Amino acid sequence: MMKNLDAAINKASFSLAGKIEKEIEKAMGILANDGVYAFVIFCEYKGIWETFKKSINELDSLFPKSLQGFDKSKLESDDYILSDLLFVKEILEKMLTYTRYHLKAKGDGNG
Repeated sequence: MMKNLDAAINKASFSLAGKIEKEIEKAMGILANDGVYAFVIFCEYKGIWETFKKSINELDSLFPKSLQGFDKSKLESDDYILSDLLFVKEILEKMLTYTRYHLKAKGDGNG
């Protein structure tokens, strides 16, 4: 049975809402402007990468085989193709957007 990717992203985003509220806007800007690798580096620096990785791994079974087990070391290899990176970027953008919505609904969000 194929799960709904959007529903899975929403569920993963809900779990992020209480853990990254201070960094969400900056993370979204880095992802949009600088890409997936810069986003991962930023999250590692801020100490929130493991939180993101855990949420991403909740979606792992829905990813194409080449993306399963997503982590920074895979980004550093030559195995990813552009469509893989664009897919990851789209998923991360959607996760951050949904996380922002969850924060705003709780009254903790910025703006």
